[in-house]
Order: sequence, then C-alpha cells, then structure tokens
Amino acid sequence: MKSELTIEAIQARKKEIDREIIALREEADQLDVALKVFKRFAAPTVSKPSDDDNKLGPARPAGVPTLYEMTYTVIRDAESRGKPGLTGREIIDAVAQQYWPGLKRQQVLPSIYTFAKQGRLNKGIDGRFRTPVALKNDSASDTTEAE
Repeated sequence: MKSELTIEAIQARKKEIDREIIALREEADQLDVALKVFKRFAAPTVSKPSDDDNKLGPARPAGVPTLYEMTYTVIRDAESRGKPGLTGREIIDAVAQQYWPGLKRQQVLPSIYTFAKQGRLNKGIDGRFRTPVALKNDSASDTTEAE
C-alpha cells in the first residue's frame, strides 16, 4: 500500500513538472519574440571606450635595465627552468613582476615583436619567444637526435 502511494505521488509530481516545463517554454518563446522586437526598434548604442583601455601603465622605473635586457633575461630564466620560451603575455607578466610594476602590454609588446623581427629574439610558430641561443641549441639537438 505504501509503495502505491509513493508511485502515485511520483507520477503526480512528474505531471506537475511537465506542465511547468511547457509553461516555461511558452514564456521563453514569448520573451524571445519580445527581445527581437526590442532589438529591431531600439536605438543603437555606442559603446564608449573605457578610460583604462587607452591608458598606459606607469613609465619605466629609473634604474631598471632596458626593455630588451629585461625581456631577454626573463626568457633566458624561463628557458633555464626548462620552459620552451615564453608567450607575449608571459613576458609582460614576468617583466611586470620583476622590474616594472603596473606594466601594460600595449606599452612594450610592439617593441618585443620588433626584437623578433630584428633577430634579437626568435618567435616560433607556437607563438613563443626564445633567445637566439636557445633556438640554435634546439636545432642542434634535433639534428643530433635525427642521426
């Protein structure tokens, strides 16, 4: 007798949930229509760029090495720890942590890419920057392994 009441209670609750689901789906459909109407007739919004987006971080602190020296050092340190180079974001984070608090990527990332174009750093197809010495060592070990 107890199991029959439990089964009936479960079936009743399931029917109630099914009715709620149908009602919620109908309401969601109506809200979709309302959104389409509002989007069609709403005035276009012009997003104003945030002041922080255009601001650069602080100037380079006095007494720190040049950007190239800082970049080369953080990449070399990462390579000595076994990393296969650093991405642009990783370089910025490391330079900011070690030398230049508050550094923003737009301040120095173009210069870092220029270092790669000039051959002062190497940028692999994986997007990682490496020291020129590390690239030569990697290619030399690849040649040795192939033999």
